[in-house]
Amino acid sequence: MKKIEAIIRDTKFQEVKSVLTKLGVKGMTTYEVRGRGDQVGMIRSEGDVDYEADDLVPKRKIEIVCIEEELHKIVNSIATHAFTGKPGDGKIFIYDVLDVIRIRSAAEQQNSTE
Repeated sequence: MKKIEAIIRDTKFQEVKSVLTKLGVKGMTTYEVRGRGDQVGMIRSEGDVDYEADDLVPKRKIEIVCIEEELHKIVNSIATHAFTGKPGDGKIFIYDVLDVIRIRSAAEQQNSTE
C-alpha cells in the first residue's frame, strides 16, 4: 500500500476532490494548512490575494492511502487538476505503508479474546 500526501492550492481543492471522488477514491483526510516553498522574496497570488513568498500561504493537504495499482491514476489526477503553472502549485509526496490497523476491528478482536 502507498500513502499519498498532496499539498495544493486551497482554491483547487474542490476540483481535485471532485475528480478523486469520480475515480472512486473513498477515503481521504484533508487539512487546512499554511506554508511556503523555497522561493523566498517572490510575490505569489492565491485567488485575489498577493503574498510575499516569505509569508505562509494558505494551502490544503490531502492524505490518501491506496493500493499500488491505483497510485499513478490518483497522483496524475491530483497533479493535473491542481496545476496552474505558477509557483506555489504544491507538492505530492508518496510513502510506503507497512501496515494498516482498523481500530474498530482491532478492538473487536481484542474484546473477543478476553
